[in-house]
Amino acid sequence: MNTVIFASSGAQVACTRSLAGHARLARWRALLLVFCSASVEAGALLADAGELRQMSLDDLLRVEVQSASRYAQPLADSPASATVIHADELRRHGYRNLAAALSTVPGVYVSNDRNYTYLGVRGFNRPGDYNSRILLLTDGTRRNDALYDQAQVGNEAPIEMDWVKRLEFVSGPASAVYGANAVFGIVNAVMLEGGDINGARLTVEGGSGQSGRLGLLAGQRINSTSDWLFGFSAYDSRGTDLYFREFDNGTTDGWARGLDGEKYTKVYGKLRLGDWRLTSSFSTREKNIPNASYETVFGQAGTSSLDQHALIELAYDGQLSNGWQQQFRTFAGNYQYDGNYRYAGPLDNIDQGRANWVGADYRLTVTTLQDHKLLFGAEVQRNTQLEQRNFDVNPATAHLDSNRPAQTYGMFIQDEWRLQKQWLLNFGLRYDKHSDYAGISSPRVALIYQPNDKAVLKAMLGNAYRAPNAYERFYEDGGVVQKANPNLLPERIQSAELAADFRVGQTGRFGLSIYRNEMRNMIEQVTDPADGLAVFANQAEVRAHGIEFNAERRWLGNYLLRGSIAWQQSSMADGSELGNSPRLLGKLVFGAPLPAGWALGGEWLGMSDRRSLGSRVSGNGVLNLTVTSKRLGGLGELSLGIYNVGDRRYLDPASSAFVPDALGQDGRQFRLRWTLPL
Repeated sequence: MNTVIFASSGAQVACTRSLAGHARLARWRALLLVFCSASVEAGALLADAGELRQMSLDDLLRVEVQSASRYAQPLADSPASATVIHADELRRHGYRNLAAALSTVPGVYVSNDRNYTYLGVRGFNRPGDYNSRILLLTDGTRRNDALYDQAQVGNEAPIEMDWVKRLEFVSGPASAVYGANAVFGIVNAVMLEGGDINGARLTVEGGSGQSGRLGLLAGQRINSTSDWLFGFSAYDSRGTDLYFREFDNGTTDGWARGLDGEKYTKVYGKLRLGDWRLTSSFSTREKNIPNASYETVFGQAGTSSLDQHALIELAYDGQLSNGWQQQFRTFAGNYQYDGNYRYAGPLDNIDQGRANWVGADYRLTVTTLQDHKLLFGAEVQRNTQLEQRNFDVNPATAHLDSNRPAQTYGMFIQDEWRLQKQWLLNFGLRYDKHSDYAGISSPRVALIYQPNDKAVLKAMLGNAYRAPNAYERFYEDGGVVQKANPNLLPERIQSAELAADFRVGQTGRFGLSIYRNEMRNMIEQVTDPADGLAVFANQAEVRAHGIEFNAERRWLGNYLLRGSIAWQQSSMADGSELGNSPRLLGKLVFGAPLPAGWALGGEWLGMSDRRSLGSRVSGNGVLNLTVTSKRLGGLGELSLGIYNVGDRRYLDPASSAFVPDALGQDGRQFRLRWTLPL
């Protein structure tokens, strides 16, 4: 049995702006300085190794990103700052889910409340917003649900990492081409094709928390234009025993034993026949909640959440006789949520969400005009069911029974204009109309200067928006914890960014980005002092600005060194600091070959302290390591992952749904993985 002790005592959570706080900040800065020095020195040592051959610069320049403009383009031409994590890194580093991989991206950080995983981007990570300001895509298809607008990226995500060929993250607003939710960034998982597998493989895993996973992935290329892919995954974990000092009160001893379990099942299929593609997926995940959220009874089983996703999509991508490219798709999606909450005595509360939606979109890409690449598009989505229910079981009492169907449509245009050989102008404009709100226009413009093949300079301006979702507007529980606010307004963000990227030698690069974001009408859950109930409300203007530095070097022989440092500052209009917003983020990702054909992958992820609802949470640094064997013929491949190698005790700020001000995260964890070709 795994046992982890989490205590959010004042010594661990609270700190003040005292000399001690400044000393901690000084130590953090010193640590980042050491990190930078270590990165440079390691790069120099590897560069001096005469036996290492270098990759060509052409290989680096051919890296493409699909999600920045809704078509494949070189990173240098993308109208945004983008990070691409390739298949070799995804495999070698053993990232367990999307969030684990994304946590290595500059300016991105992750929080967890032992139910869901939340992404912070450039200083924004509002507790309880369910990643509604991040747009999640698979092969360019929207995966945010229609009820909560959530982008699920932890184990609750609708896809598995084994099915991902490449992961893209685009920072900044992109409503100019994607519409709602593309506020702080876009996550696009480019999925494997059947030709990438050409066979089948079975994966068996076991690890900490008495966890186990079984995965099956199969695919085949039929011919040059057709293939199929199928993926299945099942996971089960007992979880860890957790200690919470807040509940060590004489009535309970503060231990939540056997209450952190999780299990999921996921299925994915894709069939490509010429220009046509049929894709479908289904996932269901159940998580026990150990930390007595929403004032449930502590230490008793029964409080849990269930998330279920389903999507089917038929898409066409082909050329017209005049050389123009046309793409259209039709889709249908379903999302179900069930929350079971155990209260004292016989009282059980059930919280339910149901969403169904259908839609279609059409895109036309025109490349026949000299120096221009035009993209026209239109989308429509009808949310046929947006149902929320809340009721007590014993005695039977209904608190909420709401169904508010809605629909949206949008039209957009984008022009990639080659002004001169070295200058590129990208302009996009989109108009969106939600059935409950006035139309919203979202522009984006990027001016890109590439003086030579080793330098790229970008100046970018953009607007994005997010309409309030049905949960934020209409959810209430009969005056127990939360009330509705149907008068919420859409939130808007304006962003300005300057970015530069430079190639060093044949295998290195470094980049710098300076940005400023201003958000109006930010939607945040607050407590109404008149009745003490939680309610979503529009806030005054919120500002964030920062600087990101990143560098990377690769060598033949599977050597990799990639690092970043981000400084960011987020504040409300009155100057108060935004919660869960670290000033500093430091990251180092590395990989190297080991004897006997094994390979090492690892990452060190650090952040400075953050403000919680009641105090502050100390900074932390976590090291993860994965060793992977060579392919052992018919015996497959082995890998061992050790996460939080130093067994660091650290905390994430909690939302108002929890009694603790901050929640403990996992200590040292292990995962042994065996992949067998069939």
